[in-house]
Amino acid sequence: MNTPINKVVIIFIVFVSFFVFVDNVSGQRFYLGPQLGSSAQKPSLADIEFSTDTTFLYGFRAGVKVLFFAVELNYFQAAHNMELKELVTFAWGGREIDFNYLGLNGKLFLPILLLHPYLTVGYGYYSADIFDVAKDTDRGFNFGLGLELQLGKSFSLLAEGKYHHAKLIIDEAELKIKDYTIAGGFNFYF
Repeated sequence: MNTPINKVVIIFIVFVSFFVFVDNVSGQRFYLGPQLGSSAQKPSLADIEFSTDTTFLYGFRAGVKVLFFAVELNYFQAAHNMELKELVTFAWGGREIDFNYLGLNGKLFLPILLLHPYLTVGYGYYSADIFDVAKDTDRGFNFGLGLELQLGKSFSLLAEGKYHHAKLIIDEAELKIKDYTIAGGFNFYF
């Protein structure tokens, strides 16, 4: 089965395998950690406006960091409610939309002693499932800023904010999703 999500996972495994089998890469470290936060989503259709909905998000990250750069596999899920801005009869109003992201993110760190601010850019697969309507998965991008606080050699706390953009076809209509996320978490390095 060759789905888009399987392609992202395969690319990440190949990339990480390269670093596992190459011993002489200076400063390489693998990390794994959870993320929790908030997602503020603004979906839009051609002639219909939805209100911004903010909800809880959860997910994980796994990556490899080499000197000032990192590549990570990132996943999160958030369940939003689709509320119409105007009093219009539309079948999607009041429905729940499960929103997921699975993709690769690149990070550029600017290390300052224990604090490591970073820029992040990502590309991957976004999926939206509107309850009792339809679902779709397609590619999209994200970018953002973060700050990692290194506490010893094998543990760090982090916070990041990202903007996500994706276009999905739901029930033969193009649904544009703009999503702002703020997430915190921690990483275990090994």
